[in-house]
Amino acid sequence: MNYTAKRLNLSKCPDGGFTEIVDTITPDVHSTYYFVAALRTINETPSNRIQTIAWLHTQEDGMFRNSSKVRYSFKNVYHGIMTLVMLNSTPRDPDKIIDFVMNVTRENGAFVYDGLDVTEQAIEILHVLGYNVSNLNDTVRYELAKFKNLTPPREGDRLEALKFVSEFNRYTRAMDLLGVNYTATREYKEDISFIENISRNVSSILMTHPPLFLVTELAQALRKNGFMKSSSSEAIYVYVKSHELPNGGFNLFGQDYGEFQGTYYAVKALALAGKKPDNKTIRFIHSWESPLGGFAFTFQKFGGPILTHMGVYVAKKIGTSINRTQIKNYLEKALHDRWPYSQDDPEPLYSIYLTYKELNMSMNQDDEEYLKNETVRLMELYSRSRVNSILSDTGWISLIKLGNALGVTFSSRTKENLINVILSKRNPNGTFGAYTNSTPLTLFQTVNAVILLHELGYDYRDDKTIQYLNSLMHDGGWGGPDIYNTYRVVQALAYMNCCPEKVDDIVTFVGSLKYRYGGFRFYRGDTSHGGLQETYFALRILELLDAI
Repeated sequence: MNYTAKRLNLSKCPDGGFTEIVDTITPDVHSTYYFVAALRTINETPSNRIQTIAWLHTQEDGMFRNSSKVRYSFKNVYHGIMTLVMLNSTPRDPDKIIDFVMNVTRENGAFVYDGLDVTEQAIEILHVLGYNVSNLNDTVRYELAKFKNLTPPREGDRLEALKFVSEFNRYTRAMDLLGVNYTATREYKEDISFIENISRNVSSILMTHPPLFLVTELAQALRKNGFMKSSSSEAIYVYVKSHELPNGGFNLFGQDYGEFQGTYYAVKALALAGKKPDNKTIRFIHSWESPLGGFAFTFQKFGGPILTHMGVYVAKKIGTSINRTQIKNYLEKALHDRWPYSQDDPEPLYSIYLTYKELNMSMNQDDEEYLKNETVRLMELYSRSRVNSILSDTGWISLIKLGNALGVTFSSRTKENLINVILSKRNPNGTFGAYTNSTPLTLFQTVNAVILLHELGYDYRDDKTIQYLNSLMHDGGWGGPDIYNTYRVVQALAYMNCCPEKVDDIVTFVGSLKYRYGGFRFYRGDTSHGGLQETYFALRILELLDAI
């Protein structure tokens, strides 16, 4: 599997841009539960089923046995156990889990954990672990009393009607497991009559735009009690599909990114309505599978101009498909609002230009004129107030490169002045800047100086500077060594028409940063999960060295 391509796809944003490749490797028990449940609903299993079972078993010590010490961990226990059961497995030590659950029983038969009533979840856990829950007489009375106290809302209150249906499902499901004969009660007959009545008005109920989980509860009640008509099925299908996002996922809270809860409830509602999700939704679910087992935690994503350029570059290099139309739509908006960056920062503006060129796309005339005007504005701003920071502000590099590309350059006099300012900061040993006692800062400013002089049209090739840069190479790179400093030094040497010493060592160093589950890391020993920026720098280094 091409993990880099998979993880790059997960960094694509709904707005068409790219964001950083975050941790899409570490499994999350809640995400795993909902995604496995969604697949089980349509008779599918995750492709990493064996790894998921093994991962859940490794989590038992912290997630199951020590649950009494962790807030909210009853839900962890419930999700972990039910996921194992859905995968046709069991926890390694079910007796300890049964003891833990029974320890939160109250005198009235309720199960209370951390102040929360978890009775229905506790009953399910005990049932799937083989405990005879029908012997829980106090719990039987407790659940039956709650069921009898459930009262249908007044007619016309559609949202309260759906909440009633949800509670009806919850209590009857628990009583089914407890073996309670509740169908002969007067309350049950009244409740069923109410549900039958609202089954005639499904379309009007959905017009109130209820959340997906309540739609699923409605579908559950209709299906279980024989009230699912073809018209209701179609209405539920249309309503759920209207919430589908471009990547096939669903969001429980109406956000623009797919997540595990919304996707689960959507898939379950469709299945209860006698429908199936489309292949895009199934692919979305599988895309969050972790190679370590389980599913990664879904997250909200917002594109950025710099990361979008990096994402497009990486996608082209590794042969991953991209949606050109979506990206262009993003670029057209980002050109005028370069969030999360300042409008006075040239780097995102230059990244937008580079992305257009990378995709061989043209700007419309108004945007091209706007880009030139912004470049002129920033040139005036930088030449007026930021000359003193020319070696420390990398915005200078992006600005001059952008101006060169657009044919919007500083005047000859301004260029000469900038070149003289940079050269005045050169030290006798070939370095640049005032931080002679700080290797990281000296390296940073020296590289900036070389790149700036090149972009300003000054032919700078100094043996002392080359010797200085080569002297700092160690273990195949620069800095830590790390991927960022290595890329910048290789680039600076290339601008001086100099090939780095020990090219093979550099290639080996870059290769050593490759993360087994996709992308590259920042330095050896880095425990991160391979980011987009690091991957971009790695590929650029290899490109500069003709190694790809």
